[in-house]
Amino acid sequence: MQTAASTGGVPGQYTAHSLVEGFPGKSASHGAFGWSSLWLLDDGTRRVLIDAGQPAYIPLIHAGLERLGLTPGDVTDVLLTHMHWDHVSNFTMFENAVTWVGEDELAWAAEQPAGTKFIPDLHVQELMRRTDGVERMRPGQEIIPGIHAVESAGHTPHHLAFFTERTEQPLVFAGDSVKNVHELATSRVDSTMDDDASVRTIDRLRSLMRDTAGLLLPGHDVGLALDGGEVRRVREQRAQISFFADALSDETDRSIG
Repeated sequence: MQTAASTGGVPGQYTAHSLVEGFPGKSASHGAFGWSSLWLLDDGTRRVLIDAGQPAYIPLIHAGLERLGLTPGDVTDVLLTHMHWDHVSNFTMFENAVTWVGEDELAWAAEQPAGTKFIPDLHVQELMRRTDGVERMRPGQEIIPGIHAVESAGHTPHHLAFFTERTEQPLVFAGDSVKNVHELATSRVDSTMDDDASVRTIDRLRSLMRDTAGLLLPGHDVGLALDGGEVRRVREQRAQISFFADALSDETDRSIG
């Protein structure tokens, strides 16, 4: 798993760990892959998960935390970028964490009829129901020390990104406001509720990257950097996939990368 930033043990700074790397894939026959990015920020006191992932990530989350000597009970905060199933579903597994959700995003999601695409109705209802362990947040807010919410509408009406400079290199956690390398490079956004708002958001986040020499961590890709104005991945993108092609053959590697 990728570690995007190392603090070298500097007090008050976070180390960023990639628990699951996002992948920018789509399937016309089986719906969205839902392979979203999952990051942990750890300063030795606060352990902050950026998004909660989809249900299939549960064993990956356990394994990723175990590699760091942690359990789900050690996570102190879960920050949700938006109310789609692949970013929200596992918030309940972090029993000691405060879950931070955008006030306007949650209110919007709660107003949508059951069966609205990508919105996990029961999870939204549970976030609305809980009076303990759930906190609302707004754009511009310093949610916890050194981590700020950034308005990033488009993909959903009240999407939030997160920004921190308390790492070796500043980091922008874009969620699905920027899903992959193509979107950051071209400002052509797939699966957005407001094309114009998405373009404005990408412009804003690119400016933040330039101004801070930061990395952008997209919702469905590896980390992205600006290099002389060009967008590049900080490492190779790859998804490990296997396939049973016929009745007699063993499992075949069909990895993408």
